[in-house]
Amino acid sequence: MEVNNLTFGQKIKRFRLVNDIRQEDMAEKMGVSRATLINYEKGHTKINLEALDKLKKAFPDFALDKADNSKPKIIDENIIDFKLLLTILANSRKFIFLLIFLFSTLGLSLSYLFTKQYSAEITLYPAKNDNIQGLGQFQAIAMNLGMNSKNNDQNFNISDVVKSRLIAEKAIKQRWIAKDGSKTSLIDLWGLNHVPLFSVDSNLDSAVVNEKAIKKLNDHIAVSEDRITGLIRISTKLKDPVIVASLANFVGQQVQNYIQKENSAQSTKEKLFIKERLGIVKGELGLSELKLKMFKESNRGYEESPELFMIFSRLFRESEAKKEVYLTLQKQLELARIEEVRQSPILHILDNAVKPIRKSSPNRLAFLIVSACLGLLVSSLVTLFKY
Repeated sequence: MEVNNLTFGQKIKRFRLVNDIRQEDMAEKMGVSRATLINYEKGHTKINLEALDKLKKAFPDFALDKADNSKPKIIDENIIDFKLLLTILANSRKFIFLLIFLFSTLGLSLSYLFTKQYSAEITLYPAKNDNIQGLGQFQAIAMNLGMNSKNNDQNFNISDVVKSRLIAEKAIKQRWIAKDGSKTSLIDLWGLNHVPLFSVDSNLDSAVVNEKAIKKLNDHIAVSEDRITGLIRISTKLKDPVIVASLANFVGQQVQNYIQKENSAQSTKEKLFIKERLGIVKGELGLSELKLKMFKESNRGYEESPELFMIFSRLFRESEAKKEVYLTLQKQLELARIEEVRQSPILHILDNAVKPIRKSSPNRLAFLIVSACLGLLVSSLVTLFKY
């Protein structure tokens, strides 16, 4: 029987017999029991990688034929041998550590190519419409007068307001103080006013630049709203730590102003209308009272004349009607003032944005961890592929 046709276990037995090695001695050097060695030789058990390495170290003359395919399998009958897998990786640990180091160094170096970005955040809290201090007595008076103040059920989607074109255009036109003390716009900060190197037209269209700036601004602003507590967070991200805080505060203030203005617009409109009508009715009331006074002075005995008494009754009714209208408008004016105060402010600024001390991105630790994991994965796959 040719040597090349022998099984792996038969090769171990042949090598032991040729070199007059006892089973006990070979088993001891391989780190296995004599019974396990017998199973190896008979082919009942497949030799593991650790025992194979010890066999090669203990008996350097023992040569495994290159064509021999009797090495232990990592996956045998859909079962993964994790012990064998870890042993293979442990034997190639120098190569794995080297590749992890190279990938980590490369990833960390790449992180320095990204521009530093800073984040700032402003938080706003919605006011309680029913809990504004100092209005309880006024509302009670309004109810005693037989008039109910209106409930403001108008809701706003804060995210839409924050990212609205109205606020974006104001922010783009604004001149911001940078960290070096100079004044700059967001268009200058992002370099949108620079003509591209390979551009045919050397003139920039301001409308196009404005549109780009608005889209870029929306990408640098994030807003979140807690549906349970109502807390609103508006965060901004820019490469200048001073401008990023100013921008967050600006957006928060603009949102507060817009919602407050829109929410109280109807009450203000009604108040102005009532004021105007009150002035007109006051003049008419004064005129009717003056006519009544003059009639009484000119006609002392009007009670005795049916015709004069009829004229007196008409003037008196007209004066009393004007007085009732005047009093009603006065009540309505007070209610409109109460409603205007009750609706303002709708949003309270809880915490203003402050200048960030540290950058928010790039996160170099994350780059390092991801690169190291990638190095571990690649080196492990290469090691297993070679095996």
